[in-house]
Amino acid sequence: MSNGSATAFLSWAILASLFLAFLFYHLWSYDRLQCTKWNAGRQPGAFRRLMIYSYLGSTPLLIAFGVGITVLKFKEAFPKPPDLWSSDHQHSLLALFFVFSIAWALEQCDPEKRNWFTSWEYRLWAILCLATILGMPLTTLVARHDIVDAWIFLVGALSSTTTNVLFIYVLVRFPLFLRHVKAEGADPVVVIRLATFYELNLVRIVFRFAAAIPLLVLAVDGVSGSHNINRSIFWSDALLMVSAIGQFISSLITIMIFFPRSLTREHGYLPHAASTTTVIPNLYDGKF
Repeated sequence: MSNGSATAFLSWAILASLFLAFLFYHLWSYDRLQCTKWNAGRQPGAFRRLMIYSYLGSTPLLIAFGVGITVLKFKEAFPKPPDLWSSDHQHSLLALFFVFSIAWALEQCDPEKRNWFTSWEYRLWAILCLATILGMPLTTLVARHDIVDAWIFLVGALSSTTTNVLFIYVLVRFPLFLRHVKAEGADPVVVIRLATFYELNLVRIVFRFAAAIPLLVLAVDGVSGSHNINRSIFWSDALLMVSAIGQFISSLITIMIFFPRSLTREHGYLPHAASTTTVIPNLYDGKF
């Protein structure tokens, strides 16, 4: 098992709790949680509800995992290895890894595009999602007598990294799409919103790599048998904390992208029609 301290795992629980609070606050401000109702509307409503349900399922599990690991490590007087823990705590540790694997599987089931229900991408996503949901807990079960966290990190981090690499293809092509939208004379509000989403996705992909790569490093070190990184308290804690920060910041950006709030609408502002008699240059058209 990783030599990460109780403090490192506590950071997972704290960040997950903060993200859950932000999620409810943001969705309440967005539409008073109406987006969580399955019959609230058609596409892209169903698309966004799947995303929300995955977060509502995975985040409490990550909180439970972080708190549980923290309590066990404090009780077992870190840095005692898990092989020397009490039998009850070893069983609890395995149960927590099942919780973590299910939470990570749910988090990885967030789709990346809106009008996808009739596409081949949807079928591929559905297959990969099912494989992930079944594969992550199955990995925990198969590796329960081995270095279980290393194998969970390896499978999950490889899956996340592969998804991130594929998503770069979308980001590379997006500027061309944006130029096409401008050339077609789209509304400036639409163009600005798309450009904003593009910038947010650039930041998001950086943090998604920050979430996956540290766990991949810990996993490779763990399954390779060297354990040089996992035995270092500094590197274990540093990589675990970077991964936690990357995971929850990328999730926060995801929520902001797919559930964009409008302060203009929330404050009840109604733009006035532009005057046809004024001689003052119309620098602000009231649409933003």
